[in-house]
Amino acid sequence: MITPVKDNDGLVKSVCYLIGGVFVFSLQDIIIKWLSGSYPVHEIVLIRSVVAIFPILLIARLDGGLHLLRTGRYKTQITRAALMFGSYICFYLSLAALPLAETVSLFFSGPIFITVLSVFFLDEKIESSSWVAVLLGFLGVVIMLKPGARMIDPAALMALLAALLYAIGSIITRKLGKTDSGISLAFYPTVMYVFFSAILSIPLGWMTAARPSHPSAAFLLHHWQLPSQGDLVLFIAIGLIAAAGFYSLSQAYRLGPPATIAPFEYISVPLGALWGYVFWKDVLGLQTIIGMILIVGSGLYIFGSEKGMTNRYILSLFKIKIRK
Repeated sequence: MITPVKDNDGLVKSVCYLIGGVFVFSLQDIIIKWLSGSYPVHEIVLIRSVVAIFPILLIARLDGGLHLLRTGRYKTQITRAALMFGSYICFYLSLAALPLAETVSLFFSGPIFITVLSVFFLDEKIESSSWVAVLLGFLGVVIMLKPGARMIDPAALMALLAALLYAIGSIITRKLGKTDSGISLAFYPTVMYVFFSAILSIPLGWMTAARPSHPSAAFLLHHWQLPSQGDLVLFIAIGLIAAAGFYSLSQAYRLGPPATIAPFEYISVPLGALWGYVFWKDVLGLQTIIGMILIVGSGLYIFGSEKGMTNRYILSLFKIKIRK
């Protein structure tokens, strides 16, 4: 009788860690969307990443020592970091223009992309039921894009590109996870985010031309400026949130079985809808809600299926997954 209780306690803790991580990352989304009208995305990423480096180093020190940061696969780490950086930038460029819940839902098409990519890059066999889930997920994406009703918003395409880049990065994550520690998979991308955002700032950070009308383009091309005292607190908070979110998700997947707890990540979608309504009075239309349900349902089926090598592969990604 004692062992099941212990196992149940571990499961409860892992779910609490996961929900906590998802919650704090949703706060990061709020702050970045809030700042998107006043600062360029590359400035936010640079300051956020500089701040996040120090808590990550502290976590590494407390979790077993700085030797956990060692890697013999620097080129692969840099390639993964570049993909994750592209995903991160695209996600927040989309967030500047779309409702929170819409961006988050489109981003959660990632498991669908991973399923398809695993066929080509990992020679995985996909069950027919999983293909049905993939097709329904893509149908949800098409519904959310609203083709024919109006011109497809480039911000929606940016969210899909973010999901695709993240999916490719996840394939590399799986390969790196066989040799590198989880903390190193957070540390090296964070360091490279500083480098990449600094490089991006050279041509874009000092532009003085008129701002584009589209929020995503304006977020990308906004000139650099020193944060006000109040905004500087928000910048620092983003970095601390990133470190706290990483720690929470790492603990969650360390303590609990991925197949059981991974679906709880989809709490991000209703949280996005809630924060969108509270802060921006976003009210989702029926077509958007139907698309969201199809995408989320497709992802949950892919995670929940207990058969197939592909599903075990996808779930194993979450043991070493590093969020945006």
